[in-house]
Amino acid sequence: MNKVSRRNLARYAAKRLLGGEPAGEVAKAIAAVLVVDQRQNEVDLLLADINFELESRGHAATTQVTTAHDITDKLRNEISGLVKKATKVDQVILSEQVEKSVIGGVRIETATRVWDKTAVRQLNELKEAF
Repeated sequence: MNKVSRRNLARYAAKRLLGGEPAGEVAKAIAAVLVVDQRQNEVDLLLADINFELESRGHAATTQVTTAHDITDKLRNEISGLVKKATKVDQVILSEQVEKSVIGGVRIETATRVWDKTAVRQLNELKEAF
């Protein structure tokens, strides 16, 4: 039996989601395929592929924001607006992570882009220059 590729599963899920099908129903169908094919270990990769499909189709950008400190509502809104404009999507879904090791600045990741303006990255670039 031929297994459906992970990329094709992601396309299928995105098409159904964009067609208005409830996310829970799509998740059940995709989970069934993964279980039958014994591919449960691919869940995280499949979710990343689905995010890529949704972003590429202009629907939604699932965005990971990493900073050294909590961000304000104003900065949250600015980041959301910038991501929306850069990725040309209808919706931005922000997930925030505070990580003291970045020292300062911000790292913004979507399925198709990465903007790293953290102090630790700039310090590493400076080290490499010498």
